[in-house]
Formats: sequence, C-alpha cells, structure tokens
Amino acid sequence: MSSTAVNKNLPTHQAYQTQQAPCSISEALANLRVGIQNADTNRDERWWLKTGLVDFDEAFQGLRLGAITVLASRPSMGRSALALNIAANMGIFQKRPTLYLSLEMPVWQLTLRIAALLAEVEVSTLQEEKLTVNQDHKLGAAIGKARNAPLHLMHYPYIDMASLCQQVRAFAQDHNQQDALSRLSPLSLLVIDDLGYADLQMKMSGGELTAAYENAMYLLKDLAVELNIAILLLSTVNPSAEERENKRPVFTDLPSTALARMSDALLFLYRDEVYSPEGENCDRAELIMASNSFDVSGTIYLTTNLKYGRFGC
Repeated sequence: MSSTAVNKNLPTHQAYQTQQAPCSISEALANLRVGIQNADTNRDERWWLKTGLVDFDEAFQGLRLGAITVLASRPSMGRSALALNIAANMGIFQKRPTLYLSLEMPVWQLTLRIAALLAEVEVSTLQEEKLTVNQDHKLGAAIGKARNAPLHLMHYPYIDMASLCQQVRAFAQDHNQQDALSRLSPLSLLVIDDLGYADLQMKMSGGELTAAYENAMYLLKDLAVELNIAILLLSTVNPSAEERENKRPVFTDLPSTALARMSDALLFLYRDEVYSPEGENCDRAELIMASNSFDVSGTIYLTTNLKYGRFGC
C-alpha cells in the first residue's frame, strides 16, 4: 500500500491533539483499517474538501483538512479569482462553511467578483450599474443560488497573524453556537488573501524575514489543526521568474522558503496568456502542485473565462 493510502486514513489531527497517552501500534493499525474500509463513504467528509475543480480533485484529492495549502503566483495570474472560485464552489454549491478573509480587497469588491462569476456578467458591467433585462435576471438567479449559503466575506487590511487567528476562532465559536443543532461544522475552509498584505511583525522576529514568515506559518498551522479546517493561503512570488525564459514559478521565487517548508501543499498558478496573449495556450491555466506531504506532484490544466473570473468548467 502506498504511503498516501496509509496517511490519509489515519486518525485526524484533532484526535491526536486531544489524546494524552501514546497510541499503540495495534490501535493505530486498527484505526487505519477502519478508515480504509470506510473510505468510499466518509473519506471526503473526514479528510478532504473538494474544490469543485474536477481534474485537481481527481489528481490530488482536494484540500486537506487540518492543513495549509499555499497558492502562489506573480501578479495578474488570477490567484484571487481562482481562490474565489474554490470558495464559491465550497460555500455556495457544497454548503461547506467557508470564510474568505481578504487583507487586500474590501467586501464590496469581493462581492462584485462573485456576482460576475455566478451570473456570468462582467465586473465592469456590474460596476456601471446599467444592466439589461437579461443581465438583471442573471443577477437575480445568482442571488438565489447564494441565498443562505455558508460563505462569509471579511476584510482585515494589514492585520497581524495572531489577531487574524483570534478573529477566525471567534467566527468559528459564534457559528458553532448557531449551528449547534445542525450537522455542519462551524468552519471548513479558510481562505487568506493574501499573506503579502499581512503585518508580519518584523520587529518581534528580530527583523528577520524568514523568522517572521515561520512565526506566521506556525500560528496558521496551529489554527488549522485546532479547528480541523483547510487553509488556502495566497502569496505573491518574487519577480525573479520574469528574468528566466521559463517563467513558471519555482521554490526560490517565494518570498520566504518557510512557505514551502511549512505548508502541507504548495501550488503555483501560471497562465502563458499573460506573456503570449495571442498564443495557443490562451484561455488555459496551469495549476502546478510543486510539493505536498504525500510527495505527489504534477500539473493540471484549467480552462479559463476571465471575463467572469471563472476557472474550470
């Protein structure tokens, strides 16, 4: 059996966190077997969140609960648009509680983007506030799709990681009380957009950039394990990739190696269209799994329709 099959059926991070005594190998193996036997019925619910990007979910299972997935790219690749696609798929269509925490865009701007995605009406048209009858009907249908969906938007510019984690815990606690009689977890997915706009509190890290990033990742990892949520953490890459012939990002383009070392999965987003607008790869994006905790890597291709901010089908 592959290491992937073994690891994804072990008890959850939360179970390990609350367990005080060591776990015997016989108990661990018994838990593993139960997990494998029940994989078809409960694996998705217990271990993974499906992004709604079919090829990605088939290749990499989705986003793992209790873990951090970093999504990095240069500016203008559509990183936020892709994250909003995933958040909408999760919160609106799968009804999994999702919190999109933007450190850059205000809520009204996020709302415009989601409306464009759901209604298939361009953001510029929505901003002009002059819709045709057909476009207004599309917007009304989009509002209907999102009604009572557990997708929440928050804007906290230049917040430090400790305060951010405190806000997320308060959100989860509040919604845990609201959902006490339902089967919903208070939170399944947290999107942070993006780390480059956070207060990394360099002074507390002795002015060391690596130490500041490491501290941020430690805090977020603790949060993911404590709440048993998937965290999708967005980051820009350094402009060094622009100087190479192959402009796809690599590890050394990250603002800190801590993002690669301390994440559970590292994704790079690349669109050749940015460099070759008339090339054969227009309307296609590459989502590159550079590393993850199961040593599975590879590239999947997503169709794009960026008029509406859409990735995938």
